[in-house]
Amino acid sequence: MATAIKAIPTLYGEEARRFRDMADEVERNYDRRPKRDIADDPRYQAMQKILKRSNINY
Repeated sequence: MATAIKAIPTLYGEEARRFRDMADEVERNYDRRPKRDIADDPRYQAMQKILKRSNINY
């Protein structure tokens, strides 16, 4: 027996434009964020230490 496929909601008109504007704004704000160096993160350093002790080739 086949499983029914649910309809995918689709935006039209003003709702679609508003959604697109909000998505573009989020993308612009993300690009303005200061870039972080992951190597300075203590969790990343702990992971590196664990991998070195476990002799896993990564």
